[in-house]
Amino acid sequence: MNPQTHAPDAHGAQDSSLTNRYGTPKQPLSRRLKTTLVVAGLLLAVLAALWLSIANTDRFTSKDIAFNIQSPELVTVTFDLTRNVDDTVECSAQVLSEQKAIVGWKSVTFGPEESSSITTTPQPGSESISTIARIGDSITQRAVVNVRSSYQGVSGGVSTCWVLEK
Repeated sequence: MNPQTHAPDAHGAQDSSLTNRYGTPKQPLSRRLKTTLVVAGLLLAVLAALWLSIANTDRFTSKDIAFNIQSPELVTVTFDLTRNVDDTVECSAQVLSEQKAIVGWKSVTFGPEESSSITTTPQPGSESISTIARIGDSITQRAVVNVRSSYQGVSGGVSTCWVLEK
């Protein structure tokens, strides 16, 4: 091995063995090109954020109202859903254990117009879906749902909702 260093000579030229091995050094990006790339990247990020905010506007909102632990195997969950009258929205009510594990789950369907249903086998006690407000094309309904649990629950509420395709 030759301990010589391969540094540019006084005229800035690279040693020919380094040039042969690695090729000529790349020219750095011009300041104008760097600026253009940064501006284009920022513009793309702003457009993507704008598109995501418009595309993902929820056509519904849900709100937990109450839960009542009836027994170690039964929890009553009460929640409101505000949605477009023409949409069919399905929500899942769930019961959580002390360790935050899901120990009970039930699906509730809010149909178009004011028709709605609880889509699983009826549970003991009273279950209901009632309309509490209607303004223009928007309707707010309250669901009182009995959710069976496999273990002692400590809380209950609406987990998630989604619009069903027509």
